[in-house]
Amino acid sequence: MAIDVQPGKFDEFVAKLSQHASVIRTEAGCEFLEIYRDTQKENVVNVWEIWSDRPSWDAHMVNENSKKWQSIASSLVFGETITGMDALA
Repeated sequence: MAIDVQPGKFDEFVAKLSQHASVIRTEAGCEFLEIYRDTQKENVVNVWEIWSDRPSWDAHMVNENSKKWQSIASSLVFGETITGMDALA
């Protein structure tokens, strides 16, 4: 996922996202989650997540933690691009 952070909000966003990520890592089906700074785009954060299956991810996207996060993030970001991938090998 690539997240476009509003200028001047980067540090605040990353601090809040880090707190949220610590909760996500405890959710059923979350196998991996790391946060990266995009080296090519100043205000872009990338989140790499691996979920055990699609139903786990779908449940995560609509749970109370995610709903709470969406209300926080909406004041700090322009938007996000989520890319779903399946392993080939």
